[in-house]
Amino acid sequence: MKTLYMDCFSGISGNMTIGAFLDLGVDKELLLSELSKLHIDGYRIEISKKQKNGITGTYFDVILEDSPSSHQEDVPGADQEPEEKQKALPRCTCKHHRAYCICGKNKLPDEYGRKKKKHKEKHKYHLSHDGKHSHVEEVYTSLGHGEAHHNHHHDDDHEHGIHEHEHEHEHGHKHGHGHGHTHAPHRNLQDITDIIDGSELSDRVKLLSKKMFSFVAEAEAKVHGKPIEEVHFHEVGAIDSIIDIVGTAICVDSLNPGRIIASHLPVGSGFVRCQHGLIPVPAPATLEIIRKGGIPVYSNGIKKELATPTGAAILAALAEEYGPQPEMEIHAVGYGAGLYDLEIPNTLRLILGETLPAKESPKPQSGVILAETNIDDTTGEVLGYVMGRLLDAGALDVFFTPIYMKKCRPAVTLSFLCEASLVQALERIVFEETSTIGIRKIPVQRTVMDRAYETAETPYGKIQVKKVTYGGLTKRYGEFEDVKAAAERHGVPIQKVYDALKINEAN
Repeated sequence: MKTLYMDCFSGISGNMTIGAFLDLGVDKELLLSELSKLHIDGYRIEISKKQKNGITGTYFDVILEDSPSSHQEDVPGADQEPEEKQKALPRCTCKHHRAYCICGKNKLPDEYGRKKKKHKEKHKYHLSHDGKHSHVEEVYTSLGHGEAHHNHHHDDDHEHGIHEHEHEHEHGHKHGHGHGHTHAPHRNLQDITDIIDGSELSDRVKLLSKKMFSFVAEAEAKVHGKPIEEVHFHEVGAIDSIIDIVGTAICVDSLNPGRIIASHLPVGSGFVRCQHGLIPVPAPATLEIIRKGGIPVYSNGIKKELATPTGAAILAALAEEYGPQPEMEIHAVGYGAGLYDLEIPNTLRLILGETLPAKESPKPQSGVILAETNIDDTTGEVLGYVMGRLLDAGALDVFFTPIYMKKCRPAVTLSFLCEASLVQALERIVFEETSTIGIRKIPVQRTVMDRAYETAETPYGKIQVKKVTYGGLTKRYGEFEDVKAAAERHGVPIQKVYDALKINEAN
């Protein structure tokens, strides 16, 4: 089976993940083309090579473009400070053009809790102070005008809107931007979902992207004691983090591994400074994602923040199991470079290959929940809407069963199957959208066939086919939306397209 092993020996972040995928062989032009379907602008992507302890990896960076008419900059505490005070803050004279730049060239007033720092050597990898590129392998610019320039470093950035860190790795505070030209500095989960759903990306990419964001949203809600719909992201909602998460989903969809396994995750140690003071590593939101995602973690003694919220969310959404690298025939290896210079290489390593047949026997998967509730006073239209919301939020299956309740009232049982980590978020949707006041849950085990996707050539064009296997058993199914589109495009009955797929498989 085609297997991807995520070797997180030095932690994980959003840009380290995309850098590793590009280094592994994902077509960068495909990635950029797919990202353009998000219809957001005001940024550019820089891709370069960096060496970490003698290992060359790919460094992926998203930089927000500056505009003289850009919206007011977000700074630590900007939600609480009067607008006139924010506007009075001096801009840094370096290339970031920010009120308070991560380079520390300006000293931040004491009320913001920042310290003056030396201008870092790391700037040479991006733009020099005169605005010229240096030591950058490739630069890609999005179409349209920019709203705010941003030079961030994912491997050490805490992409978490409320904990703006200020310690040795110097975070740049991120901006949230509107979809297209719309200004929206702080986004909630629905805003981000609308951007993803409004794109022309494939359904698989959309679903995986929203799954990653849901981990972050739920963690933020838990840490800050707010309903999930009231959480506004200062950083995770920014353009660069949308690019990180959606870009990762695009890379996974492009590689299409049948199985993803990850190592245990080192999270670092020590403390980081945020606008509220010192907080421990891993940061609370990161730790909550780790808990909900069931990620095994440890400390390797390095006093750095090695796992960001986005990195943890990516791992929680992608990895099917955790442990040592399986027995496999290795086809490709990729390294995604971070910014740190550590005693170990600050890279994420991805290993792609074929697992040995002896390791491919299917086994039951634990941690799956079957949740049910009986409803007798919610309309069919509303229940159909609820089904869509549950599936979009990551439910594995949703179904209705006709029943009779007390006094022979016709009713339905709403059932949904989901991973244990998602049950709380899905329960909330049911409580919000239906009249029910209780949900019962049953832990279940399931055995699933291994699945992969292929493309079949037919007289009606290319059709995506799902291939499922169990031991020596193999089945193939044409993806309905592709079959439907081909039938409509050629004006033929849908059965003719299915027949063409059968002939293709026979040959």
